[in-house]
Amino acid sequence: MNIHVRYGLPFIEVTICYRGEDLRLRNVLLDTGSAGTIFNADVVGNIGVKIEPGDFLNRIRGVGGVEVVYSKLFDFVRIGEVTLEGFEVEIGEMNYGMEIDGILGFDFIHSAGLVIDCRELTVAERD
Repeated sequence: MNIHVRYGLPFIEVTICYRGEDLRLRNVLLDTGSAGTIFNADVVGNIGVKIEPGDFLNRIRGVGGVEVVYSKLFDFVRIGEVTLEGFEVEIGEMNYGMEIDGILGFDFIHSAGLVIDCRELTVAERD
């Protein structure tokens, strides 16, 4: 899968599925410095992802400050040919001053065994 540089940062395409509904996210930051994966609430709302009774709110802290998020279990999260089923992600407002659909964090990168090639601007599954 190719990495596209925007705002001086690495972005990739990710396909997600929630309760049987698929959505392609074209603007996902590939971030080894983020412990967790987070998706933009406005974007994933298009496939029915929303806060529901019983969901717990959590505060996360990052370079952009503090944000309140909730977690959802997705049917799958996929980049290229690499799919993780039953993957839990956080959902938040993501008002970071740039167009962004989500952040693919180290939790996914590590679990999927991804290899990032910064010279070739590709990401692939480890051989």
